[in-house]
Amino acid sequence: MRVTDPRWPAVREVARTLLRTPALCVLGPQWLAEQLHPLNLKLSDVQPSRTVFPTHQLASENMLQFVDAEDNTLIAQCSPHEPANQAVWLPMNALEGWRVITGVADDLLSAGYPGCLGCGGPHSDEDWNEEESRSRMGSS
Repeated sequence: MRVTDPRWPAVREVARTLLRTPALCVLGPQWLAEQLHPLNLKLSDVQPSRTVFPTHQLASENMLQFVDAEDNTLIAQCSPHEPANQAVWLPMNALEGWRVITGVADDLLSAGYPGCLGCGGPHSDEDWNEEESRSRMGSS
């Protein structure tokens, strides 16, 4: 995916969420369970003090949902169907979305995220504006 794609900021935000949310549950297809393991190993190498890692729960084949397991709040969703505005929406199918999200997450981990300043990309320290993100995606 090119950085000029209007979905790019949402991809980066979901990748940052994946890396920084301590008790994250990723709901999605069965194949996702195997995909989380290498990511968790890399997270444990980069963040040795971390003791809680993303988990998987079996759900729909067509979407990924990123849920804060502490309060059961939907943080982000990767699917063709738009969730409520409280969640980051990435309009992609599950497989394509997982590939770009984990590609960006890997790049961020290699840069030292989340323990570095500015390596999360432009505006990464600012609050996420979902309305603006959806407007940008809708206008392209």
